[in-house]
Amino acid sequence: MPSGWQQERIGVQADGDAEGQPGKPPLRNASSSTPQSKGASSGGNTETPPPSATQATANEGHVSTPVTAQVSKIFLPTGDDAGIAAFWSRNDMIILSDHVTHMDASALRDTGPFASVAVRTMGDMTAVTFHFENRHELTLSKQPGGWILALSPDDVGKVRARITSQEKDGGILYPMSRPGRIVPFTDPSSGARLLVATSSVGFPGPRLPRRHVGYELWPSVQGLVFAVESDQIELRDGDGGPFLDVVGEGAVPLASAASGQATDDRVDWSWLGLRSLPPETLREDYRRHWTQAAMLPPDSRTDARLAAARSAFALGDAHNARAILATAIQDNPELAMLPNVAFLQAASELLAGNTAGASALESADTGADGALWRGLYMERAGKDPAGAAALLAQGYSRLTDYPATLRNRLQPEAATFIAQYGSDQDLSVLSPVPDAPAFAAVRAFMQLRAGDQAKALTAFQAMAKQKDPVIAEAGGEQSVVLRQAAGQISPVEAAQAYERLLPASRLAGREENVRRALVSSWMKAGEWEKALSAADEEMRVFPEGREAMMPQVQDILLHLAETPDSSGSHPADVIDAVALIESHIDQIPDSPVKGRILGGLGEKLRGLGLPGRAALAFERALPLADDNARRATWGGELAQVDIEAQRLGQARRALDETADTGVGGDVASRRRVIAASLMVREGNRDQALQMLAQDETDPSLDLRGRILEEQKKWPDAVLVVGRMATKDIPEQGSLNDTQQDLTVRLATDAARASDWETLDRLRDWIGRRHLSPERQRIFELLVTSPEEDIRKRLNGG
Repeated sequence: MPSGWQQERIGVQADGDAEGQPGKPPLRNASSSTPQSKGASSGGNTETPPPSATQATANEGHVSTPVTAQVSKIFLPTGDDAGIAAFWSRNDMIILSDHVTHMDASALRDTGPFASVAVRTMGDMTAVTFHFENRHELTLSKQPGGWILALSPDDVGKVRARITSQEKDGGILYPMSRPGRIVPFTDPSSGARLLVATSSVGFPGPRLPRRHVGYELWPSVQGLVFAVESDQIELRDGDGGPFLDVVGEGAVPLASAASGQATDDRVDWSWLGLRSLPPETLREDYRRHWTQAAMLPPDSRTDARLAAARSAFALGDAHNARAILATAIQDNPELAMLPNVAFLQAASELLAGNTAGASALESADTGADGALWRGLYMERAGKDPAGAAALLAQGYSRLTDYPATLRNRLQPEAATFIAQYGSDQDLSVLSPVPDAPAFAAVRAFMQLRAGDQAKALTAFQAMAKQKDPVIAEAGGEQSVVLRQAAGQISPVEAAQAYERLLPASRLAGREENVRRALVSSWMKAGEWEKALSAADEEMRVFPEGREAMMPQVQDILLHLAETPDSSGSHPADVIDAVALIESHIDQIPDSPVKGRILGGLGEKLRGLGLPGRAALAFERALPLADDNARRATWGGELAQVDIEAQRLGQARRALDETADTGVGGDVASRRRVIAASLMVREGNRDQALQMLAQDETDPSLDLRGRILEEQKKWPDAVLVVGRMATKDIPEQGSLNDTQQDLTVRLATDAARASDWETLDRLRDWIGRRHLSPERQRIFELLVTSPEEDIRKRLNGG
């Protein structure tokens, strides 16, 4: 032993002390002069008082260096030949020795992190238990005469050696360097039956639990710790390490469950419980865990429930897995914060068809381990197809180790998506493509990627005739896509084809995708009401997908709102569009696009003669304006409908609050006309005319003409209306209703001004062009001057 170490006395060492140096004794507390306890030698406990309040705290439940620790290392005098194992049981570090060793723990009194310790001898073994307020990173290193237990070791973060299991004689051998004895132990926190394999040299166990059928390999600092769930499993000393075997009739052979190198992958095995095991083995595993969970006390069921959920998931029973998890989390809400539980829950939601409930998969910190599941989530959520295909390709090889039920379900889906959206590099993972019917879509997409659209379409059409609903639906869906892209069917025909596919898509689990394609086809066909009706039905059937549908609903409402109402539009069509917008607008999240929809709604309501409701639409649109020009536009329109509703004060306020001197062009002209019309309503006609004097746009000329007509200033009205007619009435050709009204208006103003010269020019200009009978009669009456009537009489006309 190093100088200073005393047999049967646990030694302590502070930071900076030379470990094992000759002449360097371990630190001793003043209380170390207390006589040694004799409890250990008689099989009792030797326990020091609990640590003081200055003991180190943990960082988020993980390793932390003690702040006021008096020691950082201690020496356990177990002897040179003893085999050691060490593992955590909640906040207790338990160290087991396969030899009986009487140890005096008095030197640890008031030493901070190691102060709470209990030493027990049980039969031919010794157990040393250290209690911590929070877990710390600890290591055990062999020294002459015993072991050093240290805080904040130098090798934190280093990758541990892989633990390799070997199938042998129907059982499983875990090779171990200088193995000790197998010692039985009952875990004090869970009551689990443990079989602990010790080693007389350093042999750290796994960092994460390794689940197997009938037993678990627990994380350990030293040695291997087996939690055995079945009475038919035994652990004994083998040739070079602990050997697991089964006894009794009907026992499931352990060799079929051997997992080779037990690496610490965080997803497939440790978190999801997936291994390529026979169905009967998986069912037995599920039955055992479910029975264990049912028989344990309520406060001890957590681990068994999680194991049962993993077993159900491995069987492909995602609905049962998430139900078990929901119960476990309800009883212990803190479980939901654990990454492994959250990942299992999200994966169960995904396989159960609740894609929205699986969003945790996208952000899970799993690296390459979780690439397959992240890609699967992104695929089903319709996010970044190329990125999803790359992730699926990255994890595609893992599927070979999955249970057959899940592999047969997921492999064709992943391969099809990779073939459809993956890069050339991604496609390499698919070679060779299996000949099974489930991979028919993969082969068809490969033909399409090679540029042979005719062969691909033929392959998809052949798939559509298969009896398997999944294969038939995939073939039918892709046939519609290819035929529409080739121009063989119209968008309306595509929509009708998707409607016929809905029953098959429900059986194949593709209904949501087909309904989304149906909505898109109606939109391409310009059937906006049908598109919105189809979107409503999709959100009713798949309420969890409502958020994903919002972009399509938003596009439909925007089109309905911003499509101008032509002169031939039937009022019922406008009313229907308004009703559709108003019934859906609150589903749309606030955004500039929603503002545009509200602005268009306000215009339609104004056109229907509903200024009060139009004002509400513009008021809701204003805070959503994405620039000053749009805000000024909507502010002006709000003022206009307020004027029409006889709310002149509110109209003035709307103009003032949305004024922007930087806005010019048509927006500034429109606001000028609205402001002038407000002045007219307020009785300031001359001021309105002055405001519009330099504005030659049609709305400005029209308002100026109307003001002058109201003032009976007919010569001035002729000049203003005449300038508008010169711009808007063509030299030749037929006239629309607006142009005919403008013609009669100019003739009326000229007749009232006795401007015969203008009437003569107007008569020659319009000529024999067709007007409506009523307008024609009025126009001829106005443009016929007294001088013309005299000439007709002299000529016998």
